[in-house]
Amino acid sequence: MIPDNQQRVAKPGGLLPKLRAAAIAVSAAMALGLLVWATLLSSPSSPTPNLFVVERGAAFRSIARDLQAQGLLRSALAFELLALAKSKRADLRSGEYEFTGSETATEVLDKLVAGSVKTYSLTLVEGWTLQQTLNALWARDEIERTLLGAEDPALARFALGQPKLLEGSFAPNTYRYARGDTDVDILRQASALLRADLETAWEARELNSPLQTPYEALILASIVEKETGLSSERHRVAGVFINRLAIGMRLQSDPTTIYGLGEDYEGPLTSDQLRKETPYNTYRIDGLPPTPIAMPGRAALQAVLHPEHHDFLYFVADGMGGHVFSVTLTEHNAAVENYRATLTHEQ
Repeated sequence: MIPDNQQRVAKPGGLLPKLRAAAIAVSAAMALGLLVWATLLSSPSSPTPNLFVVERGAAFRSIARDLQAQGLLRSALAFELLALAKSKRADLRSGEYEFTGSETATEVLDKLVAGSVKTYSLTLVEGWTLQQTLNALWARDEIERTLLGAEDPALARFALGQPKLLEGSFAPNTYRYARGDTDVDILRQASALLRADLETAWEARELNSPLQTPYEALILASIVEKETGLSSERHRVAGVFINRLAIGMRLQSDPTTIYGLGEDYEGPLTSDQLRKETPYNTYRIDGLPPTPIAMPGRAALQAVLHPEHHDFLYFVADGMGGHVFSVTLTEHNAAVENYRATLTHEQ
């Protein structure tokens, strides 16, 4: 008689093969599940660059569905499960995002959590007035307008001079911003940069200058900015004005007079306009006008605080984009006649 244990071994089938088969089936199912999961989290099959906006306060599920609808995700549900597994459902930041369409779901999630929003650039140009600066800000659809105008009381915080005298209080430069940033957000950057530039330039100034304060330097820099666009002339033009201030001679600057005329100026300047009493008519007032007349750049600030040392007291356009500089009024009058002759010849 065969023992019982030998009979059990000899029986076909049994528990062990069944367990092995089950393990293989489970492994296959897990492998298939992982493959499906990896596929659902992979980048879309047809990558398409796209802008995507996460609205402030939007629900995660709504964001996931919109991402799938725009072809940026294969599966909104898989994206939700991924965010849940990483405990990131509540961490998405609002804003405008730029996607190539080739990002995986993990990369999309990481970008939204990091707040890596699309940014734009805006250049504020040397010589612009405050109104021109505001117009440039308001012309951008991505920038939210919050200011009513150049007289908005909210601008007073940026003033360097008297509370309502804001001209020249911002630095010309290129600024980065994101959709939804406000006009004030960018002006805050421009104001901080101007203050830093002015402080740096003032600390390194020549000590024998007739300019008494950083604000006076800013005013004169704005005049130099408007008087010449040639970098080779800035320090020489600044030297003319410094010479005039030093001896108490009026600046007689056309750009300041034009600024004071405001909308009444249609050009060219007339004799009556040159005689008109305004705080900015430097043919009629002594010294500097009360505020800058535009945004001066760093180069103009450097020019007035490190002017060229010479004896020139006059300059006039030479008809070729530059200026003729003179020491005496007689020399200057001759240069003026030559310039007028050039204009007559061109007509």
